[in-house]
Formats: sequence, C-alpha cells, structure tokens
Amino acid sequence: MPRKKKQNNYFTKITDIAISAYNKTESTATREKVYRRFIYPAFLKLAENLINKVKPTYIDSTFLDLQTDLVTYLTARLDKFNPENGKAYSYYTRTSFNYLIAENQKAYNKLKQGAQEINIDEQRNIITELHNDDMQETLEYFMNAYIEYCYDNLNYIFSNSTDIHVADSVLHIFETRENIEDFNKKALYIFIRERTGLQTTNITRVIKVLKRLYEEKFREYEQENFIKLPF
Repeated sequence: MPRKKKQNNYFTKITDIAISAYNKTESTATREKVYRRFIYPAFLKLAENLINKVKPTYIDSTFLDLQTDLVTYLTARLDKFNPENGKAYSYYTRTSFNYLIAENQKAYNKLKQGAQEINIDEQRNIITELHNDDMQETLEYFMNAYIEYCYDNLNYIFSNSTDIHVADSVLHIFETRENIEDFNKKALYIFIRERTGLQTTNITRVIKVLKRLYEEKFREYEQENFIKLPF
C-alpha cells in the first residue's frame, strides 16, 4: 500500500478556505479577523517547522526574527495563492523553502565577500569548504522538497495504481536515503521488486518518469534561486 501521507494539525482545509476568503473580501476588518484567527497561526507554525528543517546556518538572525521575517514574507504573498493550482500548504511550503534558501545564499555571499582580506591560500580553503557545505545542504533541501512534491501529486503524475505503488516505494527509498549504505542500482531494484512484487520493466517505467520530473523541477529550482549546482 502507498505510504500514508503525514498529516499536520495546523495547516488544514480550513486554512485553505480562510486564505481564499481573505483574498475575496474587501472588508479590512473581516480580513484582519480571518488572518489573525486562521492564517497567522498556520504561517507561524509553518515558518517554525521549515526553519528547523532547513537550518539556514549562514543567516545572521535570531530564530524569532527569522520566523517573523518569513511570516511577513508569506503574508505579503497571500494574494498569490490560486486554489486551482493545488493546496495552500504545498504552495506556501515551497514559497517558504525558496525564501530560506535564497536568504541563506545571500548571507553566504556576504560572508564570502568578508573573507577576501584573508591570505589568498587560506581564503581558498575557507571558501571551498563553505561552498561544498552549502552545495550539499542545497541539494538536501531540494531533494526533500522534490520528494514532498511527488507524494502530494502521485495521483496526477501516474494514472494507475500499479505505477503509484512502485513510485511510493521509490520515494520511500529517497526519503530514507541517509540510512542506506549501498546505493548499488541492482540491489535497489531488487529491494523495490520485493516490496512491490512487480517486474523490473514496471519499475524502470516509473523511474524514468520520476527522473524526468526531477530534472524539470531542478531546472525550475535553479532559476528561482539563481544558483548553479555541479551537475
């Protein structure tokens, strides 16, 4: 059976309805009530969770200040949400993720500029270390976002239950990648076959779709965050 999606108790269907209602009403008083009661608490918790997950180590700010900045950023984009394009939770999670990555990149660039007065040999070592760490973190952030996107859209990406079952198994491997020591392609195929009971041809078909989607989303991610990663 496909993995049951993790549920949250702070960003619900009511939050989606509240955001739509906020955007439709012209009453300032009503908007303020809707925002304070239904939207602000959801944004606050979302910001808390994403900051803890992303851990933007280069941003020189307290946790509360960064949380406030992110909530302010999301609030300014309330009118950008279109319910026809999906759930508000997915949209604002992606928006928060991109904001934190972009701000962390800015902070990293500032730190790199400040290192220019260091001896050139030492500077190269420091910058290389920071760059490598930053790239690893960026790839980790993107992979987590990609997995979440696929889980949220499995029924749209694949049209039959067999492919969905295979895709769920593949995404499970991606999600638990830190616990897998052997990334041998053959071994992973065997693992998926045992988990799904299906043949290699079924698995290959699904993996090709996920790979193509990965490449598309990564190109979008590069453009949105003005970065170039080494592949």
